[in-house]
Amino acid sequence: MSTHPHLMERIRLEDGYHEDDLPFIEHALTQLFAQLERFDPSMVHIGLRVKDRGRPGMHTSVEVCVSGLPTVVGVSDLPDTKAALNDAEDKVVAQLREAADRHHDRRPRQPRH
Repeated sequence: MSTHPHLMERIRLEDGYHEDDLPFIEHALTQLFAQLERFDPSMVHIGLRVKDRGRPGMHTSVEVCVSGLPTVVGVSDLPDTKAALNDAEDKVVAQLREAADRHHDRRPRQPRH
């Protein structure tokens, strides 16, 4: 059973990934899912892509769009599929944290009474 069913539904598998990869993807992206839990799943879109999977020059990317925040993309050229997905995920998580912090800092502060 999926621990993040609503976020798993928001994943768009693109070049190089298939439905058979979903259990692997869910396990690999736990850090990203933890970051995205604060958002309504309907606001989240995740795109996964791997070019030349299993061949030299493999290129993996994770793209995350959250309504109200800039789109963030993590890219990896590591040759191992799992390591590349984790590397791209780490980059996206770092960017999401920065974007969320900047977004939070821009909100007007409520006066204290």
